[in-house]
Amino acid sequence: MIKNLLFDFGGVIIDADLEAASNQFRALGMENISDYLNLYRQNGIFLDVEEGRVDRQGFNDAFRKEVGKNVSDEAIEKAWLAITRDVNVEKLKWIEEHRKEYKIYLLSNINPYVFEQANTTSFSALGQPLSYYFDKMFASYQMKLTKPGVEIFHRVMEEAPLLPEETLFIDDGARNIETGMNLGFHTYQPQNGENWIPAVERILKKENR
Repeated sequence: MIKNLLFDFGGVIIDADLEAASNQFRALGMENISDYLNLYRQNGIFLDVEEGRVDRQGFNDAFRKEVGKNVSDEAIEKAWLAITRDVNVEKLKWIEEHRKEYKIYLLSNINPYVFEQANTTSFSALGQPLSYYFDKMFASYQMKLTKPGVEIFHRVMEEAPLLPEETLFIDDGARNIETGMNLGFHTYQPQNGENWIPAVERILKKENR
């Protein structure tokens, strides 16, 4: 029986606009942004900030050094936030309703720019921060670990706590789903921006009948 739902953030809770973010970083001087920025796992200084090896200021300074320009902190934050599109409030309402039946968690490879903005009342048209919808949230930069590594999953299992066989893991990254399956999670891999509600409801109905 499924008792827990474990959601990814980018591409699942929000639609991720990689092109918009890439264009903004490119305009700031990072012409080879495709070498660093990815929908599922970053590289270089972009991975450093998602794994918590550098904070916002450390990333900003490293970015300026990388591009050789005095780019403002505000411009760098704006480029990061460009990856987030408008939030589908139908998904948030569904999650809120199903917290009556399930423990619901977030596990995301995420940076402080996006995560901190999501935890404000401007996150969606509903006026609630991201934290309102989850029993507990696990952010890579705070944990200093990223998916698809097994270590981050084990931390979630210990700290939530939860059992994989009682948990449906919803993530749009194929390698993340592969790790989840290997650990015994029920899994569903939506496409970036997909309305996953019908598919998730079918899985829950099948597993909990």
